[in-house]
Amino acid sequence: MSGCLALPFRLAALLLLVLLGFLAWSYRREIRRQIHTWTEEPAPAPSRGGVEPERAAAALRRLDSLERPGRDSVVLTAADVASIVSLLTSRALPGAVDSIEAELGPDDLELRARVDTRRIPVSLGPAGGILREHESVEAGGPMLFRKNGLAEWRIERGRVRGLPVPGDLLDALFRRLGGGGAGGVVAVTLPRAAAGLRITPAGMTLYAAPKREAPR
Repeated sequence: MSGCLALPFRLAALLLLVLLGFLAWSYRREIRRQIHTWTEEPAPAPSRGGVEPERAAAALRRLDSLERPGRDSVVLTAADVASIVSLLTSRALPGAVDSIEAELGPDDLELRARVDTRRIPVSLGPAGGILREHESVEAGGPMLFRKNGLAEWRIERGRVRGLPVPGDLLDALFRRLGGGGAGGVVAVTLPRAAAGLRITPAGMTLYAAPKREAPR
């Protein structure tokens, strides 16, 4: 009698196993993807660094060293990048930008700064009526190596006070800085010896072209 009573439960358990097996097979890709999400190591957090005036000259000297025999790469920290950008910006727009901070992610560069909008030499259009004299500005996007001595920074994120900036205004501003193009693309001049570039949270790495040995 007890065996007869147990039979329906055994059949139910067997049907449940068959159903679970069917579901596991049908959704195997989603299950693998979820398991991968659970088990993968978290991506390293972006690194940030602010301007340190003494760093700019030292970082530029390291970049120049790519020309030397035996030097295969140079790594710039986020603070190095912020310091170089601050130096170059002070020459292009004296007194207009300060408190620059750089953030380095996987092949991505983001810059933040405090901008004196009165010193920006482009028409701000309708936005000029709502901007304060000093604003917090952010711009970010991937930086891609193009050829020896040249990279492109694609501005995909532009914000003022946390609000998106119109693309045409970004284009006008970066053209004034001497490297902008249409579509938020900024041409970045690298040392002539730079034959590659990679950005990670650990730093911005520039790779030197292989040096030819002098004929004996």
